[in-house]
Amino acid sequence: MIKKFTVKNFLSFKNGNTLNFEKQAGDDSCEGAFFKYQKTWLLHSMAIYGANASGKSNLWKALFFFRSFISTSLQTSLSNEKIPVTPFLLNTQTEQEPSFFEIEIFLKEKLFIYGFEVSPIKVHREWLLESAYNKTLFERTNDDITSNPNYFKEATADLKDKTRTNVLFLTVLASYNAELSCELVKEIQKIEVFSGNAHGITLDYAVKKYSEYQTNILAFMKEADLGITKLNIEEKEIPRDEFIKILPIQLRPIIPLEQEKIFKPIIQSFHTKFSPDGKKVADIPFDFSRESTGTQQFFALSAPFLNTLEEGKTLIIDELDASLHHFLCRFILKLFNSNENKNNAQLVFTTHDISLLDKEILRRDQIWFTEKDQYGTSKLYSLADLGEHKEASFMKRYLEGRYGALPYIKRLEDIDAE
Repeated sequence: MIKKFTVKNFLSFKNGNTLNFEKQAGDDSCEGAFFKYQKTWLLHSMAIYGANASGKSNLWKALFFFRSFISTSLQTSLSNEKIPVTPFLLNTQTEQEPSFFEIEIFLKEKLFIYGFEVSPIKVHREWLLESAYNKTLFERTNDDITSNPNYFKEATADLKDKTRTNVLFLTVLASYNAELSCELVKEIQKIEVFSGNAHGITLDYAVKKYSEYQTNILAFMKEADLGITKLNIEEKEIPRDEFIKILPIQLRPIIPLEQEKIFKPIIQSFHTKFSPDGKKVADIPFDFSRESTGTQQFFALSAPFLNTLEEGKTLIIDELDASLHHFLCRFILKLFNSNENKNNAQLVFTTHDISLLDKEILRRDQIWFTEKDQYGTSKLYSLADLGEHKEASFMKRYLEGRYGALPYIKRLEDIDAE
């Protein structure tokens, strides 16, 4: 589980910004919204607000890049591809400097600090520390790598020499089955990153996980009162040529030429049919595409939610409220902020749903904002950072502009002046 994540010089985040999962001391409101791990109190969930283009999605992208580069940097290195990282480009200094990423993460009751600085062409710096003793386990500056032999016997001089400039040393160690690095990579991979707008990706994930979570997904959807009694999912073979016709042109080249048949999931949702006197007649099937966009979205996200809760993962969702009614968003949030979250899963989501700014379901330290200044620089801060009183009306004061992170629309200002 995560304690902190810091990003600097990446997309709109010019300066260092830290998303902090630590509970604010002295505030015990919203029981169930926090938990104790070792000696640290952590939050179960955090909501991130801000105007369009303020940097909310860039924080999501930072976490996505951090996770995916650790998993794939070896493949990137072997294929000699450029590292897919973009620094802050609106400043003549930062556009030439590497991007910075660092995570504080618990593993087997110990807190580790792992981070790296990277540009499109190479890894500039990389480090791993055990926090309790401020002990450096390995440190890298360009091609110079030093390591603690008590932790990494596998880190031989030969292995260090073989580590290419565009691959992470942590990834290389894991590829050689170094125990600690394997466990750390596995823990970081428990950070799941989804976009509420990438409907197809989340739907595919739900379909793949349906057989594993069928009972819980149905219970989840019934709890949300969507009117669905059961689902039926089958894979139908369709000819390659027929499938390609329905794909966007840009996606057609990625289908392997030798793959003659494609398997497409066919989803049916069942609803209860009643007689005129209100008696149940039967459950009848509908093509799932006839369901509302919100119902489809709720099903698509159900598998990530349930998997995260069951395995104690960290789930990052950009635009949680995309196509979802705010009651469903509240329902999901309350699942994480309750005793049902037995494995202390963590949820971070960006949203425009101001109905969630409710002191009954979100604490001050769970409410975060992104705001962009006149230089195009994003800033990340929490309501607790602003010193807001815990009994304040968060939604009212946000709409009054007291917390910032609201869009500035000059035309509306002109209208008010008239």
